[in-house]
Amino acid sequence: MNLDIFKPHLKKAFLFQFLMLLIIFLNGCASVPVSKKKWAEKTFKKLSLRQKIAQMMIYRMHLKYNKITPEKWNEIKSLLLNDGIGGIHIWSGDGSSSLAMLNEIQKRSKVPVIIDADIERGLGQRFSSGTDFPPLMAITATGIPNNAYEVGRIVAEESRAAGVQWNLSPVVDVNNNPLNPIINTRSFSESPDIVSEFSLEYIKGLQDHGMIATAKHFPGHGDTQTDSHSSLAMIPSDSSRLWSVELKPFVKVAKAGVDAIMIAHVHAPDFQPESDNPATLSKFWVTNILRKKIGFEGIIITDGMGMGGVTKNYADDYAIIETVKAGCDVIIQNYDIVGSIDAIEEAVLNGEINIESINSSVLKILKMKEKAGLHLNPFVDIESMMSMIGKKEHKEVSDRISSESITLLKDEQKLLPLSMDARDTLYVFDIYDQENKHSISSLTSNLIREKFPIRTIQIDESDKKYVLDAILRSIPKNSRILINAFVSPKEWKDRIFFPDNETYFVNELMKKSNRIILASLGTPYLLMDFPDVSTYICAYKGSFVMQNALFKALMGKENISGRLPVSIPNIFDIGSGVLLEKRTKHVEKNKFEPGKLLLRVRPKLVNADISIMREAMNSAVADSAWSGAVLLAAKDGNIFYHKGHGYHTYDKINDVNSSDIFDLASITKAVATTSAIMKLQDLNKIDISEPVIKYLPRFKGINKKYFSQKSQITVKDLLSHVSGLPAFKQYYKTDKNKESLLTSIYNTDPVQDNRDTTIYSDVGAIILGDIVEKISGLNLDVFLDSMVFKPLGMNTTFYNPPGTKKHRIVPTEINSEGELIHGFVHDENAYSLGGVAGHAGLFSTAKDLAVFSQMMLNGGLYGWKRIFKTATVNNFTSKAGILDNSSRLLGWDSPAGLASGGVYLSDSSFGHTGFTGTSIWIDPENGVIVVLLTNAVYPKRESKSPKYYDWRQKVHSSVYESLMFESKNPNLQLRPRWKNIK
Repeated sequence: MNLDIFKPHLKKAFLFQFLMLLIIFLNGCASVPVSKKKWAEKTFKKLSLRQKIAQMMIYRMHLKYNKITPEKWNEIKSLLLNDGIGGIHIWSGDGSSSLAMLNEIQKRSKVPVIIDADIERGLGQRFSSGTDFPPLMAITATGIPNNAYEVGRIVAEESRAAGVQWNLSPVVDVNNNPLNPIINTRSFSESPDIVSEFSLEYIKGLQDHGMIATAKHFPGHGDTQTDSHSSLAMIPSDSSRLWSVELKPFVKVAKAGVDAIMIAHVHAPDFQPESDNPATLSKFWVTNILRKKIGFEGIIITDGMGMGGVTKNYADDYAIIETVKAGCDVIIQNYDIVGSIDAIEEAVLNGEINIESINSSVLKILKMKEKAGLHLNPFVDIESMMSMIGKKEHKEVSDRISSESITLLKDEQKLLPLSMDARDTLYVFDIYDQENKHSISSLTSNLIREKFPIRTIQIDESDKKYVLDAILRSIPKNSRILINAFVSPKEWKDRIFFPDNETYFVNELMKKSNRIILASLGTPYLLMDFPDVSTYICAYKGSFVMQNALFKALMGKENISGRLPVSIPNIFDIGSGVLLEKRTKHVEKNKFEPGKLLLRVRPKLVNADISIMREAMNSAVADSAWSGAVLLAAKDGNIFYHKGHGYHTYDKINDVNSSDIFDLASITKAVATTSAIMKLQDLNKIDISEPVIKYLPRFKGINKKYFSQKSQITVKDLLSHVSGLPAFKQYYKTDKNKESLLTSIYNTDPVQDNRDTTIYSDVGAIILGDIVEKISGLNLDVFLDSMVFKPLGMNTTFYNPPGTKKHRIVPTEINSEGELIHGFVHDENAYSLGGVAGHAGLFSTAKDLAVFSQMMLNGGLYGWKRIFKTATVNNFTSKAGILDNSSRLLGWDSPAGLASGGVYLSDSSFGHTGFTGTSIWIDPENGVIVVLLTNAVYPKRESKSPKYYDWRQKVHSSVYESLMFESKNPNLQLRPRWKNIK
């Protein structure tokens, strides 16, 4: 055929394409700021259209040499040489091969490649040497949100060391459908609030330690019975239901600043236009709902485009173009990267895709890489990898969380802990819901090593009925039986229960014996098929770490304390669980009952009308009592209100979020310094009735006139503010370093006789902090972090907060030099002491302080963590007994006069306030905790009075009024502003 007749047309087509590319290039350049460009912006400017599109593509591969064929490696090299690869999604790997391959890939790439993986259960899920954690539902079963943070932290530390920067986790789906075949134990809970709380902690753990976090699977994959790996999954279409359940956790994490959100192959046909489209291809879901309505500004990534939820209904090139048009930034490929780039390029050139959407996505991607530090060093370091991955401390954390998660739901025949009776054979069945697996589980192997009579049988899906019947005939009637049920959600399986033959087998066993322990090493919903089994215990996953935890629980080597994160329809409610102590000799039962853990609940659970609190808080902001604040209220361990109100400053730029961090000022005296003294007393390191000079000889000073008086001042006198020392001195004006400032403090002369009157004294608190350091040999912040804050999971409580937290810290004041005090301590003396002092300097959140308060209400115990002896808590929160007219306890205050904590506090209450506008009150008699954190000194400390004091009392009182308290404490007085207002 003569092709010459096409040449004029080809020239025109070439000219048209050239002009289009020129326009696109100029538009792309115009969209990038020209001044002070960072790495992402500079890199963006150098990319061609095809290279930009390539940045949006995620290639998928294994990181094991035996999984990489020469053809596969040549394909990777070709992609890197030409248009590039934006990211690589990995399934599995090992240390040596992953290090070599990832470093080679980064070496060949013109733009650093971001490496991602689904690491929901620890790096051990992808790298055999990594730490393996329980599934997310098991973490929730511990009841301790900080466990989610710790898992996120360790996942980030190990993954970054292995060269993985981006975690496609956590699952933020609400698992409210027991028949869901793919989410199930991968979800934190069926409660949107619990999912939100634990997801936020997991995400913080990842992001605080340098890993990109992803919330998935938007708009929610929890309420469906379809696995989107195999076909398109349908979720409910009711709007109010979607916003209150499925979407609620995504809104929370989006507002909290999660890096990325993954879009699922699901649809809500009666809620969305284009009802048949999966969310991945839906502009309604991606742009209108997620971007615009929710306001998410981070990376939007698709789920795998090779999944049946897409491929069964859409051609590859059609799906790729539609997902870009929908607003997705990153695409997990269906293997054909070059074909996808070709399709998107053509769609851009013909105007089907706006070049600005490509530019926007690519710039986001490059900024994400910059955030991950890839522009500085994309390579894997072998020493870092070897020292970090699977380290002992990480595995110990995993073992602890695994043990804390084991959940006993029923034990009607008191079969646990397992008896060592030599006359009672234990029949142990490992039942696997898959074919061709008859290996002895590690759990069963551990039981065999205990050397009591045991018989083991392994069954899998392939066993025929005649085989099962033969086994049944061999089991004596009323035998003691343990069934280890390995049944977990898995892609392509489309069921969560045993197959029919195994269900039949278990039911027949139950007819032969009522002494059966059914242990689910997977879905807790397995009980739905066997509701009459006598003992049921959940381990949530058949992994080695969960088998080991279950073994220790069965043998009574560890306490069983887990609580069910979901309900089992018509059998058990969410939160169910039987607490069982480990085997100990001569231990009083009540000593091993866990302290109450805080739980976020709906207000109706405590019969609270939160509109009263909301109105008080909004009115305080409107009256300029403070620019912003967080109020947390709890009753009997139930947090029924926890919200931010107003803004960081009166500029109204940054909203106050409930998790924002505040400078606590003098609350430091109670939560930090007093706690440190209490801990030292529990350790028999201090006697508070002894003179201060016993522990701090320099306190005697240099003025002989006061030697005698200062030699008689005790630690207890400092705690109760009756030492006669002055309230405050401006040491920071004359002393330029910490040592000279401390010398001036030691030499400070009393202004009153000892135990003559109460003088609330910063000076005494500073000295108490120094006593702690001298006795412990540790800095005050280090001592508190290791002894109090970290054991309680108070991860956002610290002195000298890290710079990475600055965006969450509410500013305090504009000082006399016009400088905004933001991210460092407001108190001048504390600042001069390096930010760590006994009287001020602590930063925290309302939630952390509530955890601390609940521990105090529990008598020093939180969950299974003993922080203080109960007698110590009782002693320090009782009247000091030195001056009759003093409201001071030991380090704490009690309600008096124009009560800062409101007029409903019981006389047994204790609390403290801080100059910056913070207050905390704990009411043992009524089981109430109120934490109010404000920045009332902004913009100037003079703006505090009197509005702050008025509204502080009003807000604290409003908590009790919301709980329908009517009787005020007759010993407390309303402030004048409120006296004549009903």
